[in-house]
Amino acid sequence: MRFRFSMLFFIIIFISGCGITSSYKIKEKKPEEVKIEAPKPKLRVGEKLTYKAEWMGMDVGSATLSVEEITELNGREAYHIVAKAETTSFAAKLFPVEDEISTYLDTKELYPIRFDKKQKEDKRLKDEYVDFDQEKGKAFYTSRLTNEKKEFNVPKGVQDPVSCIYYFRLSNVNPGEALFANVHLDDKNWFLETKVTDRGIVKIKNLRNWQAFMAEPMSWFQGKLNKNAKVSIWFSADEERIPLLIIVKSSIPLVGTVTVTLQKIE
Repeated sequence: MRFRFSMLFFIIIFISGCGITSSYKIKEKKPEEVKIEAPKPKLRVGEKLTYKAEWMGMDVGSATLSVEEITELNGREAYHIVAKAETTSFAAKLFPVEDEISTYLDTKELYPIRFDKKQKEDKRLKDEYVDFDQEKGKAFYTSRLTNEKKEFNVPKGVQDPVSCIYYFRLSNVNPGEALFANVHLDDKNWFLETKVTDRGIVKIKNLRNWQAFMAEPMSWFQGKLNKNAKVSIWFSADEERIPLLIIVKSSIPLVGTVTVTLQKIE
């Protein structure tokens, strides 16, 4: 899987040293000092999370995750969730990014009905969507730019790069145990294993302190582990299960470490 700026926010989960910035602090705690609460059973419509990406102490981009509404699609009730990412004016001179990605997450089964992607990354444009027939294990790809259509076999209950974030937020997790999911991305089916590996206090500058736990996702394709990067994601340990901090350490020395930190909750 290729490294992309936008995947730091969405697929977060699949991929990036350099010195880590001081916009956050982590104080490790003994496991018994941080209780991981059961998550809320439903997402909050109207929730909007804003993030900042930093590399070598410089702001290089921003992103938002929003639960826009509950709508109906293909006969199913779904959360409409939108993820947006863009580079700062400085970073855009090197690699401009302007992405908007939507997932329509079934409110009952917590799997996606549609994954919709509009991307402008450097000179590459994408405007496409994938409809999932979860009962039949099928994915139907359509490009709005070329009218190309493709059909794929997918595991039942398959996730997409955005929906899996919310699937994790709504799932019960226990330290030392793994949460598993299949994820469809770029015409491929990935196997995702996420383990809770640490607990502590996360303090983000200009916000506050959270009791939190760290999850480490690992992705597999055809039995081979993706070693492009090591990803650590800190979630609040309360029932909101807010993604607070993402640390991506690339296997490519020139890329180094990228951090994505929460800036605002609405």
